Amino acid sequence: MLEIDQPWDAFVIYVNAYYAVQEAYDSARRNWEKPAPGLNTFVRDANPFLWDERGSAEPEIYEHFSASFLERFGTQGCTAAEGRAFASEWLRALEGETYGHHLVASLDEIADERAWEESCEPIARQLSSRAAHLERTPQDEPLVEELDPLPQSISEQNIEAVIELLAKGDQAFAASLRARLHDEEQS
Repeated sequence: MLEIDQPWDAFVIYVNAYYAVQEAYDSARRNWEKPAPGLNTFVRDANPFLWDERGSAEPEIYEHFSASFLERFGTQGCTAAEGRAFASEWLRALEGETYGHHLVASLDEIADERAWEESCEPIARQLSSRAAHLERTPQDEPLVEELDPLPQSISEQNIEAVIELLAKGDQAFAASLRARLHDEEQS
């Protein structure tokens, strides 16, 4: 059973708000309706899953959210109800030319108080699972394979090998490639 006063951290509240707006956007598209202006931009910019760390596609969005959350609630987090009120205020502050005027309406339409509270725990589990997965398989620093160094000069043998690969047994095509190379060397 969900504990009503369970404290949630900034990222759980952020992702919950993001999911609500994303669902409003996706729901409109699934119903062959045009999403409210600005929702697509918000969904793109606020995406919390683009990077391995906690953040958003446009870093300043989550940085601002997180700083405001920390200022209001400190490190102890907040209840789901407090988080929803905070998310609503935050979305209201973002409304304007860039993100339109439907962010709070999207939150209210998709995540009433009960739905919001019920979604915090599954989101926290999802984020915890994602963090564990990323710890095992980080994406920030891709594995660099050691390659054999390229030969310092290109030999006739290397040229013939490339011609054979490209020609795939077509001797006429191989001859035309050799002729082109010869013409370019003469130029």
